[in-house]
Amino acid sequence: MTETGLSPATAPIPGRSAAPLPAALPWAGIGFGLGGYFLWGISPIYFKAVGAAGVPLLELTAHRILWSCLLCLGILLAFGKRAEWLGVLRNPRLRTALAGSAVFLLINWLVFVWAIDRNQVIACSLGYYINPLFAVLLGRLVLKERMTAVQWGAFGLAVAGVAVLIGNADQAIWLSLIIAVTWGFYGLIRKRFPVDSLIGLTVETMVLLPFALAYMIWLAMGVSGQGQGALGVADGWTHLLLLLAGPVTAAPLVLFAAGWRRLRMATMSLLQYLSPSLQFLLAVLLWNEPFTPVHAIAFACIWGALIVYSWNSWQTARRAA
Repeated sequence: MTETGLSPATAPIPGRSAAPLPAALPWAGIGFGLGGYFLWGISPIYFKAVGAAGVPLLELTAHRILWSCLLCLGILLAFGKRAEWLGVLRNPRLRTALAGSAVFLLINWLVFVWAIDRNQVIACSLGYYINPLFAVLLGRLVLKERMTAVQWGAFGLAVAGVAVLIGNADQAIWLSLIIAVTWGFYGLIRKRFPVDSLIGLTVETMVLLPFALAYMIWLAMGVSGQGQGALGVADGWTHLLLLLAGPVTAAPLVLFAAGWRRLRMATMSLLQYLSPSLQFLLAVLLWNEPFTPVHAIAFACIWGALIVYSWNSWQTARRAA
């Protein structure tokens, strides 16, 4: 078994790095993971700015797909990955897998930005706190990664926290659950089909590109009643924000996928705490979102579960060293 927790494939996968990923020194994976989660943690600042500029949610998503795809293609060709990219496109199994991950990615994008636009950054934060434990469950059920009794207890404590919110009719919990589930399944697919991170994102955005272009053409023709859309009538600042949708979207995803290929699901789940912590701090300190006693109880359960799980994982790794 490798550090990824998967058995090595008997045949090379197109788009996968030819050199084996070192299992003993996962520091590169940790660096990639932390970098991706930091950028996600502060990303609400960007999406708040785009919302303030009056860009509709669907149009922003279309721009994210378009500019991310073009940016990834440019980088891919510049780094001589054309042959690997074409190899993935010719592989029906990988094309199907990446089409599936693209669907989960799109749903996650839409819900995440919708929540930010409606001042529900705390709900986003909670979703990404829940996700590591959901990812651990997927790792156990699908990848057969082992869980101790303590880790199962931590998972149950997190479920109790979610139940508190549901029991108190907190409608935002559904945003949190959708974010956690879609991101969990996205990570699982990218784990089981470990395509090179840049190539994988390129193919995913290519899958979504026809829909994005169709929507932008629809806007440009004025069929929607919105004229040419934000890009057609925007000032220089809005133009810049929309063009930045590419790097803002692609950079953390490439870092995330690079870390995901090198580390166990449990390890990446521990690193993920950085992202919701930053989002939570931004929501409460910068945007003054309400943090109620019910939120406090639910977050205490989930934070407690994460602390217990992290401590147990660290102890297990220490004994194995």
